[in-house]
Amino acid sequence: MIDLTGRTDVPVAEEVLSALQATCRKLGLEFLVVGAAARDLTIHALQRSTPIRATEDIDIAVAVRVSEQFDEFAKHLKRKGESQHKFEVLGIEVDVVPFGGLEHDRKILFADDHLLDVNGLQEPYATSIAVRMPHGTELRVASAPAQTALKVLAWRDRHDVNPKDGLDLRVILSALSEDPFVEEVWDDLEALDATDYDIIAAASYHYARQAAEGFVPADGIAIVNTLEDVQLRPQLLRHMRSEFAPTLIDAYARGFIAGLER
Repeated sequence: MIDLTGRTDVPVAEEVLSALQATCRKLGLEFLVVGAAARDLTIHALQRSTPIRATEDIDIAVAVRVSEQFDEFAKHLKRKGESQHKFEVLGIEVDVVPFGGLEHDRKILFADDHLLDVNGLQEPYATSIAVRMPHGTELRVASAPAQTALKVLAWRDRHDVNPKDGLDLRVILSALSEDPFVEEVWDDLEALDATDYDIIAAASYHYARQAAEGFVPADGIAIVNTLEDVQLRPQLLRHMRSEFAPTLIDAYARGFIAGLER
């Protein structure tokens, strides 16, 4: 568990997450914190660092079996605009993504005909970690390795309109080569050997392999295909805005493949 009890420097609205948790418990639902809030709780809070790209909204994934469960959950929240999955809680925008029984081919079709790819949500849910917020709220949060996979898929789906996910991916991968995450990388001989002991590349390989272990190959291959696509790869590298981007992505792709093959 990541215990943030008493901290005053956590840039995530605990009161909003507490309210969402209360609603989910009332309805017998489970939810997972994803997106920038998950990044801030599992990476920046541990490093006591400031996010390079701050965000005021919160993304969560809610596990539901049937559409009626999501509809009932939505009734307890204030919708934001016409979107079927954007809400406002205590003045904060909350993006709610359902997954589970509603999926068809890892996609969900909302009532407004919006088709959402939810590949990559079951896996972070299964490998989530517990976080205790400053005032005691306990949550399930997507782990840092799982967030890398989610970012690749998010970039694939919306890079034409917003390149931010490429920068987010670079920030997360770079952070994973630093304290406190890098310590376990030094013990991973496979990752070190595969990257000629380049610790930045080794960290990318190591955590990609961890991220992949939650996927079945049929779903995880979508991430590999995105990273190796001859048209998408140059765009992703450009959006990552770093001279180390090729090294990070090469190592990540190889590590992810290694994880899928286990």
